[in-house]
Amino acid sequence: DIDPSTADHLLFTCGTLMNELLPEIEKIAAYAKAERVTIEDINAVADPVLDARVFDMTNCVTAGKYDEAARVLADLLRMQTEPIAILAALGKELRKLYTARMALDTGKDRFWVKQLWNMGSDYPAKLLMQAAKKVDHDWCADAVKRCQMLDRRMKSERGIDSEAELTLFLMELAGAR
Repeated sequence: DIDPSTADHLLFTCGTLMNELLPEIEKIAAYAKAERVTIEDINAVADPVLDARVFDMTNCVTAGKYDEAARVLADLLRMQTEPIAILAALGKELRKLYTARMALDTGKDRFWVKQLWNMGSDYPAKLLMQAAKKVDHDWCADAVKRCQMLDRRMKSERGIDSEAELTLFLMELAGAR
């Protein structure tokens, strides 16, 4: 059995594509010891999609957990995830975080963020709003601009060490906090 909020966490972590979700559900069901699946069960055995891992990394930065953010990035790179794919997911996450910060600044709620980003549930919007409370408007604006600049450099410059640049960008985000 699984409650609605834990199901939201499952979909956020593993994605909503059935061909990727079914094997994860089977793993979690085999692992879970209790009658009801918990978030801890999901986190223990599920393979998160890239967006969920990047959200974790961004959330670690906003929470001041820089070593954990670096570990997430190192794991993604060790799994041979393309740096440009990581940066694309990071850019999307930073834009979402920025809009959540703007929502807070203008008195809007998570349902506005959910609708703006066309989210299937309000679970990711709730997580974004929590993370946005930890950063200010200027940090978000600067992070999005820096991400765009790095994206342009990674796509246009020859011989760039994308992994090193991505690591440096993460350190810059942490340092700006």
